[in-house]
Amino acid sequence: MSEISLRDRLRAATSQDHAALDATVAGWRIETPIGYGAFLIASYAALAPLELALEEAGVADWLPDWLQRARRAALTADLAELGLDVPAFEPAEVPSREAAAGLLYVLEGSRLGAKFLARQVRAAGAGLPLAYLTHGEGPDLWRSFLAWLDAIPKVGFRTDAAEAGARYGFRCFSEAFERLAPSSGSLNVRAGAHVRV
Repeated sequence: MSEISLRDRLRAATSQDHAALDATVAGWRIETPIGYGAFLIASYAALAPLELALEEAGVADWLPDWLQRARRAALTADLAELGLDVPAFEPAEVPSREAAAGLLYVLEGSRLGAKFLARQVRAAGAGLPLAYLTHGEGPDLWRSFLAWLDAIPKVGFRTDAAEAGARYGFRCFSEAFERLAPSSGSLNVRAGAHVRV
């Protein structure tokens, strides 16, 4: 790899995927119980299989604080509090550590958008559960993830595989959000804020 950081490469490689996901989710009324429930269901349908695939690939062996980062239990708790079942999902696949690094970039980066969304949901005052959106708020997991990403040895590292892993992560979220979109009554016709997933 050249002197361009892996983070910058992943950001550039996924800019269109990121914009497409933002456009899909921007109109959802997550400040309402129905819209928020749909958001959590779609999030689970994307995130759970990706986390399970990472674990099967051995993520805990090379990202030591993985257990602090996994969020599907928080999503399950929020869904249960709303009286919703976890959705069925298709299994995901992580073919290499490089692909895993790209996928983790997407999952960990989603914490940045989660902070904004948590403020939006809180401001609505509906008392909706926030275990997922506030997961990891104490430690700076994004900063420590970037340090981990920067420390990956560059020799022999396949950047193209990492980029493919990141695009795959965005695609899984986009497909879940398109498939599980709420009814039109839970969509916001005015322009919504972009969601960083």
